[in-house]
Amino acid sequence: MNQLKKSTTLTGLILLLSGLSFSLLSQEVTIAYKYSSDKPVSYSSTSEMAQIIDMQGQTMQIDVTSAFGCSVKQAGLQGKDHVLEITVDTLGQSSDSPMGNSGGPIMGIKGKTCKIVVSPCGKAVDLSGAEAIVFNVEGSGESNLSESLHDFFPLLPENPVKPGDTWNTSDSSSMKTAAMDRTIISNIINKLEAIEMVDGVECARITKEGTGTFKMSLQAQGMDLSIKGPFSITSECLVAISDGILMSQSSSMKITGEFNIESMGMTMPVVVIRNDSTVKK
Repeated sequence: MNQLKKSTTLTGLILLLSGLSFSLLSQEVTIAYKYSSDKPVSYSSTSEMAQIIDMQGQTMQIDVTSAFGCSVKQAGLQGKDHVLEITVDTLGQSSDSPMGNSGGPIMGIKGKTCKIVVSPCGKAVDLSGAEAIVFNVEGSGESNLSESLHDFFPLLPENPVKPGDTWNTSDSSSMKTAAMDRTIISNIINKLEAIEMVDGVECARITKEGTGTFKMSLQAQGMDLSIKGPFSITSECLVAISDGILMSQSSSMKITGEFNIESMGMTMPVVVIRNDSTVKK
């Protein structure tokens, strides 16, 4: 009889825990950026890009490596949107091609501060503060801080979701600096893969997979250049649910299109492979 009671109790406990687990897994959560005004969050971002150009059967590859480090803290609200204060720690870009090497750290940028406005789901609302921080990149010309911050925060779901949920994001974004004009049209399938503990923090793990079109015009070494074509992209990010901060993000993008040298009337096939990573320090 005692053995029967123990068995019944154990079975009941298993059912209770199973029901609790199912309840937690099926519970909807709101994932949104918040940030704190008194605890800045520091980040380190890297980008590696390979441009492989087919020049009448001969391959030329240009490798570009970029680094960006900053801290982020809350600086108030603008309606429902967040005003974030960004302080630059590091910024640099270098390129390696058959024509030689160029670039390096951007001097005089460390400690520069600006304010930007983003929505709770991470969409850039106002980057004018970042656009005001202007600098020169060796071999590429004048740029500004908005290039590093435009897609810094991965987009989050606008509505509550539960693990396994998917949602589509169709977006068109444009960015322009003195030397570059870029337009991206994308259709992304997002998925909340899981809610998991990472270093003791409850995080949402979100994956993205999609396609779109890419077009960029720029001036380099006195020439007008452009790259355009379709792309595919995959990414994954971790966001702390309670604190509303980005923990990490990684993405891989491949463009298969055309490389144009406008002044010479030349058009060549190009493949661009770009891998980006952002981690909370």
